[in-house]
Amino acid sequence: MGKRISGVLKKTYIDKRAVVAKSARIGEGTKVWAFAQVGDNAKIGKNCVIGNGAYIDRNVIVGNNVKIHNKALLYNGLIVEDNCFIGPGACFANDKRPCFNKTRNLKGVSWRLKKGSSVGANATILPDVTIGENSIVGAGSVVTKDIPSNVTACGNPARILRRENAKKSAKPQKLPKL
Repeated sequence: MGKRISGVLKKTYIDKRAVVAKSARIGEGTKVWAFAQVGDNAKIGKNCVIGNGAYIDRNVIVGNNVKIHNKALLYNGLIVEDNCFIGPGACFANDKRPCFNKTRNLKGVSWRLKKGSSVGANATILPDVTIGENSIVGAGSVVTKDIPSNVTACGNPARILRRENAKKSAKPQKLPKL
């Protein structure tokens, strides 16, 4: 698997059952597990974990220290900055109005998951959405609009539940009752 240096794998590990395009770039210390797919020209940073069955489309850019859990779907146009978390089954959907009898030009569709943000299990992120730094999107949420930095958002459609100060407050905050 590679040599451990200060708790980090030095070499990249790609499971023999993963499908990784020859033009994909995978950073040092990254692990790509079984049945994951990484498309043409995808760029994955250092010390990432790509879970079982995750799909990373062509041209996706993933920063350093990112965890992409099992069955997550990342489509062309997505940029994931450093230190992010993408939960199992999360989907970055590439078409707001899918239709069986029309072929749409999806060029220009984009998303950005900013530094330190997290997307919970089975969340759906619609196209042309930015999730701000250190923000959390709750499991099962449907994100239709940009999420600002330092907030927790959840629901369908996702709404801001609370804002976090850049510095952690001494008093824990209570979540509002739904």
